[in-house]
Amino acid sequence: MFYNSVAVFDSGIGSLSVVRELRKEIPFENILYFADRKHFPYGNKTHSVLFQILADTISYLQQYKPKIIVVASNTPSIQVLHELRSKSKIPLIGVKPPLEEASRLTRKRHIAILGTTSTIRSKELEIEIKNKVPQDILVSRFDASPIIKLVEEGIHLANERRTYDTIFNVLGERLDPDIDVMVLASTHLPFVRNYVGSLFPAVKLVDPSKSVSKQVKRYLISNRMLKRVGKGRLEILVSDKKQEFEKTLRKMGVFQPVKEVLPAF
Repeated sequence: MFYNSVAVFDSGIGSLSVVRELRKEIPFENILYFADRKHFPYGNKTHSVLFQILADTISYLQQYKPKIIVVASNTPSIQVLHELRSKSKIPLIGVKPPLEEASRLTRKRHIAILGTTSTIRSKELEIEIKNKVPQDILVSRFDASPIIKLVEEGIHLANERRTYDTIFNVLGERLDPDIDVMVLASTHLPFVRNYVGSLFPAVKLVDPSKSVSKQVKRYLISNRMLKRVGKGRLEILVSDKKQEFEKTLRKMGVFQPVKEVLPAF
């Protein structure tokens, strides 16, 4: 059993963008990465279904006695994490769109948010925008679910043309020329930032993976839990389609063994 680690989970490959940043920020910590592909995608679930999936996942991960659990997905972090914190014995950190950073960066006072269907349409995101984005900044939202699905299937690694076409179909002519900052409100999206950057070179891309990894480090330091010596290990668990998932990981340069688990939820 992989005890005393930093646990990170999502509905698939998206967590890896957070795991990569964590391994840079806290290199001596062990990281437990759980890809819950059985429930992919989180972005089309109702609030009640998503709440139950997250509650069950957190309960399942508690057997590993992690120091902290990172919900490495914007959709549940925005919609249900606040309801789950009081029910968890382990501290929870979520990934949310870095709207304050985007607001500081924009010069043309127009930013875009790319996320799942559920994130983009949620009342919780509306509240986040009202609380964190000044009223003089215009916010446009784009449903990036087709891009997220493409990343989860590893298509972005093998088929450039299809990747470019998918991104252009989501954004393309709908992207106002005044948009100069784009928030990647899905942990899957950093894996195609080079594609997005080459299509829209004048737009700054804001990635939440970096800020959440720094937040985890601050938590560990403030609670005197940060490891400063040794060699951090990575353990990977997946709940469905192990071979397909492992193949994508290998193409992305991750060669640690993958263990298939069958949680009872």
